[in-house]
Amino acid sequence: MIRILLAALALTAAQGTQAETLRAVPAQLNPAKAYILVEYKLLANPMAGFPGSRKTMPLTTGLTFARYDGERRDIRGLGNATASKLPAKQNPTETYRNREIVRGEVSRLHLIEVDPDLWVIQGFGNKSFSLGSYSFRLEPGTVTDLGVAAAEPDWAEGDRAAKAGDVMKIALLGPFAKRPDIAPMRVTFRPRRADDLAVPATLAKVIRPVEFAPAATFGNYLGGLVNRIEGVNATLKAKAAAAP
Repeated sequence: MIRILLAALALTAAQGTQAETLRAVPAQLNPAKAYILVEYKLLANPMAGFPGSRKTMPLTTGLTFARYDGERRDIRGLGNATASKLPAKQNPTETYRNREIVRGEVSRLHLIEVDPDLWVIQGFGNKSFSLGSYSFRLEPGTVTDLGVAAAEPDWAEGDRAAKAGDVMKIALLGPFAKRPDIAPMRVTFRPRRADDLAVPATLAKVIRPVEFAPAATFGNYLGGLVNRIEGVNATLKAKAAAAP
């Protein structure tokens, strides 16, 4: 616990001015900056069984990005990459902010303005992908499309999300009730399709698809559960299903 707190303090101390999650497409892109375009699919609501409950969860958390040192294999300015310091007032991380440029019934489209660099998907919320994630290069004046991101809990065998009936049992039994299972998150990406949210015309002309490099590892500076971006449990289940 002390190590997690120290890591969080180090991350806070390293942070400079925040990048910007935009509310609208700017009239002119900043040629000195780089831009991330990503569409989030909304998560299913596990409490949808309650009368009047919505089918999907509000998008209150999302991807955390970080500046990455590929040689030292860590977040710039932290851990093994302490010597890889950033220019003054530049931020090593870009945390999720609830702003979108396009809102759909089951998804949200985000545009994020950051500094050009090698970046890594550090996690989802406070869940860290330090066991293995994707890095990608962002060049000045470019808009890089990560495609459509779908996040879900990476449940271990036998575990599952709490449902409406579980909540009722907890309310009735109080401290004697079984504590609900928890799981780290995993995220999958796919290229954009015709039935996804329409990208604003000014961006559609300049976006380029992302080139992910897999197997990026780093320290857990988010303080939450750790996982691989594809999901440790999902990988184990896939191997088990493929076994003769």
